[in-house]
Amino acid sequence: MTIDSETPERPTSGTAAVRELVIDRLNAAGFQRPTGTTVEAHRAELERIAAKLAYFDRADLSTLAEGLMSMGEGKAGDRWPREVRVLKLAHTISAPPPGFDRKVTSFMACAVGRRAQAEGWAGPLLSALRKPGPPPTSDYALEQLRAQAAEERRRLQIIEERLAAGQVLAEDDARFRSFWDRREKVATQLVRGEAAEGRA
Repeated sequence: MTIDSETPERPTSGTAAVRELVIDRLNAAGFQRPTGTTVEAHRAELERIAAKLAYFDRADLSTLAEGLMSMGEGKAGDRWPREVRVLKLAHTISAPPPGFDRKVTSFMACAVGRRAQAEGWAGPLLSALRKPGPPPTSDYALEQLRAQAAEERRRLQIIEERLAAGQVLAEDDARFRSFWDRREKVATQLVRGEAAEGRA
């Protein structure tokens, strides 16, 4: 077999790409484990980071590595930043899709998520969970989500009536309908505990 006929290697992705483009890059640049952290604990922390950032594409991983190069800790600035700082920077570059965000997956699969699905407000709950901050748990916050769901269903009904009448949808209505369908599908998957990696 000639070199020309060989299949070129595909670039790594997922956790392997995180290791290659971020972890290996920073280690090669001289980053060391944080002071007071055992080798085993540091290795476990890097593995958690790799798993949590497996959704990143290669370009975003390179951007993340560049950003982390200036975030070294310790007197010499050559110590790995802690997991929380790495993830905070990572999420400003590319927010995780629902299936990679532990807050979203655990909350959607719990009793509140199941109730939201049964009562028809799982979509707004998913949107609220995707925002920074704690999950909505107060009676007031949950009532707001129910009201939002009712308003969205009214808008969707108007859109469906226009379609049934043969009208061409305005661009924002078409976008909303597509977003609503996609988000409802992801919300249903998450309530069932299924992997849902698409963006909603």
